[in-house]
Amino acid sequence: MRTIKLGIIDDSIFCRNLTKLQLMNVDSVRFDFVLEAESIADMETKVNQSEVPSLILLDIMMPGIDGISGIPIIKALYPNVHIIMLSDVTNQSIIRNSILAGAYAFVKKGTNTGDLVRIIRDVLAGKSYACPELIKSLFFGLQKPPQDRRKLSERELLIVHQLLNGLSFAKIASLIKTSIEKLQELIKRILIKLNISNQAKFST
Repeated sequence: MRTIKLGIIDDSIFCRNLTKLQLMNVDSVRFDFVLEAESIADMETKVNQSEVPSLILLDIMMPGIDGISGIPIIKALYPNVHIIMLSDVTNQSIIRNSILAGAYAFVKKGTNTGDLVRIIRDVLAGKSYACPELIKSLFFGLQKPPQDRRKLSERELLIVHQLLNGLSFAKIASLIKTSIEKLQELIKRILIKLNISNQAKFST
């Protein structure tokens, strides 16, 4: 049976325990929670005390450093880790920003076990997800006047159309011969050119 080393960062001990209980009852794969923290700061104190996780389930709204701002910190400590946002947040801009910051997927807390396991497996297999909020923003961006669309280069238009066609970040990055990180920077540039706000304020 395959073993997947997971980390979970969430300020709610109830949510952490519920997620662990949910995933520990899966028959097809063994999840080993090698890192558990209640905040980004708490995670930093545990880096040398735990094994390196393959994937981290990360909450967004937490005291101190929010999840999105914490992504670069996590990446600096665990360069090869995959991050999935696991949150109750419904704000489209915040969800979109989490994907653009480097998360591979956004999953709503309470998602059924089968879907959560599938997403974890897919992400570890090299797939990444453009969240519906990002796709919706790009779709409406293309409905703007022609002069706005003309701001995009051929390469940027290709990226938008491939996202709208449902391709993952990994496939698009391969198609245009770049990294996922560079692709995310290109998408940020596209959002700015289309005057789509990707700024979000966080409360703790």
